[in-house]
Amino acid sequence: MNKLNKIWNKPVNIADQMVLVGIFLAFLYWALESFLNVFSPEEVSFYRQLFGPNVSEMWMRLIVLCLFLIFGSHVRFTINKREKAEAALRESYRKLQNARMATILGLAKLAEYRDEGTGTHLERIREYARILAQELANSPRYRSIITRDFIDDIYQSSILHDIGKVGIPDAVLLKPEKLTDEEFAIIKRHTLLGGDAIKAIESQIEGQSFLKMGRDIAYNHHEKWDGSGYPAGLSGENIPLAARIVALADVYDALTTERFYKRAYTHEKSRQIIVDLKSTHFDPEIVNVFLRLEAKFDEIREELLKVETGWIELPAHTLGGQLESGAN
Repeated sequence: MNKLNKIWNKPVNIADQMVLVGIFLAFLYWALESFLNVFSPEEVSFYRQLFGPNVSEMWMRLIVLCLFLIFGSHVRFTINKREKAEAALRESYRKLQNARMATILGLAKLAEYRDEGTGTHLERIREYARILAQELANSPRYRSIITRDFIDDIYQSSILHDIGKVGIPDAVLLKPEKLTDEEFAIIKRHTLLGGDAIKAIESQIEGQSFLKMGRDIAYNHHEKWDGSGYPAGLSGENIPLAARIVALADVYDALTTERFYKRAYTHEKSRQIIVDLKSTHFDPEIVNVFLRLEAKFDEIREELLKVETGWIELPAHTLGGQLESGAN
């Protein structure tokens, strides 16, 4: 009985529905013919008109049923074949996406290893950016802008924000002391180097690509809401939305992780610094979203952060300049 219930309650797919429709049409045909014969003085037989008066009535009914079943079976075969092809295509696309993401992460790690060590900086950045974008999508202001594709793209492209650091000399990038003005000018070039590199790759790709967002982030993740950032001194909403999101994610991670020039700040201290920079460094609405998600930020940080050892304490007067360059 349970088996019968399972069979009865099992959902019917489209192909099976077509077979059932074929059987239904065959019975409908017979019923219509019988109904007409009730009111007609002469026998009504559509198939006799087609095949002649000597055709066996039972055989013709079997032929009609078979024709409808053949039609339904053909449709079922076609649909099943298409479903298998679509499933294979989806699986192939999934594997391609995974391979692409792994390749992008590997390339971005080349820059990270020179500056951040072997931690999970990139993994944290993309998680922070993703949850910020998801929460912003609930705002009427951004509902039509932050689509599912936007969230997927920022998750993938945010890890390219510092790719330009591969072009910065080690003597400057890894300098533990406070940077000179000339050295800081060299550090700031990583935004242009990264954006230009991604732009060159993007020019070889047809159609829309997540690399466009990656380019915007690489160029603009050090711009500030009040226009005091670099490289172009953009302000407010002239800064691409994705770059404004990654800017906060990047600074939060710089504050809460240990670097060769500073200890990791607590979540609470980092939170207060970000609040203090609201409407100057950061988009005020993104800061508000961060405050709603701060528990999730802290959870992600604890899950992914691998505290590095061997930190060397620096004089307090060097931390100010290095904090600025550390989020670079």
